[in-house]
Amino acid sequence: MGTASRRLGAALLGLAMLPAAPAAAQDHVWHHGIIEAKSDAGFQVMAMRAGFAPKLGLDLKYSYFQNDVIMLRAMLAGELDSYEGTPGAALLAGARNAPIKIIGCHWQSVVHSVFARTAFKGPADLKGATVAISAPNAAPDLVVKAYIAQNDIPFAEVRFASLGNDPERYKAVASGVALMTSVSIEFSVLGQRDGVKLIARGSDLLPNYQRLCTMTTDKAIATRREDIVRFLAAQMQGYRHALANRDEELRITREITGIKAEDRRPEFMFDEAANPKTGIDPAMPIYKDKLEWLEDRLVAAGNMTQRYDLARVVDGELRAEALKRAGLQN
Repeated sequence: MGTASRRLGAALLGLAMLPAAPAAAQDHVWHHGIIEAKSDAGFQVMAMRAGFAPKLGLDLKYSYFQNDVIMLRAMLAGELDSYEGTPGAALLAGARNAPIKIIGCHWQSVVHSVFARTAFKGPADLKGATVAISAPNAAPDLVVKAYIAQNDIPFAEVRFASLGNDPERYKAVASGVALMTSVSIEFSVLGQRDGVKLIARGSDLLPNYQRLCTMTTDKAIATRREDIVRFLAAQMQGYRHALANRDEELRITREITGIKAEDRRPEFMFDEAANPKTGIDPAMPIYKDKLEWLEDRLVAAGNMTQRYDLARVVDGELRAEALKRAGLQN
């Protein structure tokens, strides 16, 4: 055997004696849907940006969507492993026996709120006016309709127009295309400049309506339980890290969204997220009473014909396992 061959043989033997490398994160890819990036974008991606998902052996990939109704459909079609959105669409899907489960809820109060042009004088102005909404049963739709219903204005007397995402709907009001809409509370920072005013906070209109829960499918639970636990644990660690590292969260938010330093919406939304009563809870608790309250609202609004046992759409065991993995107390 020549010198070169002996060296090659020794090298291969040395490699063979090395300890086996851990499975690469790419072996456990998890596709998660999130709402189009806004002023809280750093919270959305912190599980990956701060390295918690890779440490747990998970390659967490994010896909942005315009609203949670589209994400729900994508997940049920097999294009996503999970998504985060308001629980309303999930409850409606569960009423139709969709194979879906709510596995954790991290943002405890809805931030979508009602805005109108400064010319708006009161609910009577809505008769015959255009109101910009998103997809039916998504958070903006439910919030603005709650305001209209609570002010005894028949829906038939209002012209509803689906006008895209939050920035597009906000622009529709600022430009005079629509009189009213529901967008994230962060737009109150820009309202005075644009002739748009906050009419009602969504958290006041629907006090038990949680902003963000995480949903997955029955199939994923049956076939990828360990990956779901890893995913939830990484999310919990990411939220906790973001809340404890304000500057990092703001930097990532501005990097993703391109929001300039003089625009204070990211700071505004960080304060919203850090509110211990209405903001982000890294433990991702699932409050049955809040889901039952929402179910009652959906029945009253005619979105559902009757209540059903929410155990069909809630799985708390995965969260309990993830809490231990994440080092959080239940």
